[in-house]
Order: sequence, then structure tokens, then C-alpha cells
Amino acid sequence: MEQNTLQFTGVLENQCSSRQSPAGVAHQDIRLLHRSRQMQAGQMREVKLSLVVHLAGNLVAQAQAFSLGQRLRVTGFLAQASYRDNEQVVLQAQTIEIQD
Repeated sequence: MEQNTLQFTGVLENQCSSRQSPAGVAHQDIRLLHRSRQMQAGQMREVKLSLVVHLAGNLVAQAQAFSLGQRLRVTGFLAQASYRDNEQVVLQAQTIEIQD
């Protein structure tokens, strides 16, 4: 069976407005900026990327306490951004926490 689990850290760069689905579930997108050094083919590589993280349910209420510039750790899974856009990927959050 395939696996799709990701733990990602970054600085909170942007918080979009929250919205409600027709079923009444809260949804919100945030953007995290990640910078690190990673080993690739025996060489250190500078990595910088910005990733959209999708929050749903109680994670939206939790995110109201976050401030821009805070370092966060998110665990979740990767999925296409929408059913119509199969090229853009977002991280669907399952847990999110402030990282010291």
C-alpha cells in the first residue's frame, strides 16, 4: 500500500480568511515558508520553498492563535489543490503546532 505522510516546518507567511463548506465545516489555507539545508547526492543543498497548508475543522480555530512569523510544525498528507487542478499540491493538515 502506498504511503503519504509528511511532517513539514516553516514560518507562517500568510493566513487566508476562513470559510465554511456547505456542510458547515470550517476551512482555511495558510502558507508556510521553509528554509533548510538538505543532503543530496553527497552534497549539501540549500532548500527554500513556500507551501500552502489546508486546515479543516478544529484546526481552523487553533490557527487563530498563530501570528505571522511564527514557526509551525504540520503533519498531514499531500493532495491535489482541487479536483480541477491536478498539478498544484497542498499539504492537508492533520496536526499543527507552534515550534520553538
